[in-house]
Amino acid sequence: MVYLGGLWFLGFVTIVSLIALYEFYRLVGHKDVSPHVWIGILAGAILLLFHYSNICPDIVIIKWNHILIGLVLLIGFLELFSGKEHATGNIAFTLAGILYIPLLLGTMVSLRELESGGAEIGYNLVIVLFVSVWTCDSAAYVFGKKWGKSKILERVSPKKTWVGGIAGFITAIAVAILFHQTHFFPENTISIYHAAGIGAIVGIFGQAGDFVESMMKRDAGVKDSGTFLLGHGGVLDRFDSLIVATPLVYLYYIYVVLGCCIV
Repeated sequence: MVYLGGLWFLGFVTIVSLIALYEFYRLVGHKDVSPHVWIGILAGAILLLFHYSNICPDIVIIKWNHILIGLVLLIGFLELFSGKEHATGNIAFTLAGILYIPLLLGTMVSLRELESGGAEIGYNLVIVLFVSVWTCDSAAYVFGKKWGKSKILERVSPKKTWVGGIAGFITAIAVAILFHQTHFFPENTISIYHAAGIGAIVGIFGQAGDFVESMMKRDAGVKDSGTFLLGHGGVLDRFDSLIVATPLVYLYYIYVVLGCCIV
């Protein structure tokens, strides 16, 4: 799907995002709230379409504002006539799910559509993003299990250690640099320093995304977000790192890499 890009990749990200959003709503259901699931899923699908639009940024901002205004009003009116308890929580969690998953993970579509100097850089960035996240997670697990003792946030994730976290951080940077040194990126689109910067973002915030989801699961009193992937938990469990890392990599490339000369 990454290779095909376009509507194929949009479809892939949409399916992943909406399944993860549904899992999120089931997760928060353990907190005695009743989010408006189908309104959230419909709104999430609409928001994902905006990530695929290559239109004027000012128009995008206006339309995003219109969507958010409409969402708040619609969810508020639906809650008014729903007769459910915990109205504030129902509204808040419905909006939180939309902002947390489709809004953030949808930036992967925007990332895939990026071009620089006429060269398609988006495909390369998404591949590096995926591989960096996977290797970061693997390194953190292996090194943490073998040598890790001191915990990072034991109250949130009791098995994650500083040794594992540092190993994952270093590995993510090393992988991004390796891709650069093997000329994976189109010529003159990104420097080795910016490749390392992308790896560092993944190494820090990819792991932070894992902590965020672990915190929500612990708050809800569940082990996994779902069973969609059988022994691997839910879709949200597998994409929690990418939900946080992807928008930051996208913003880094837009405002830092494209905002200055290639070093």
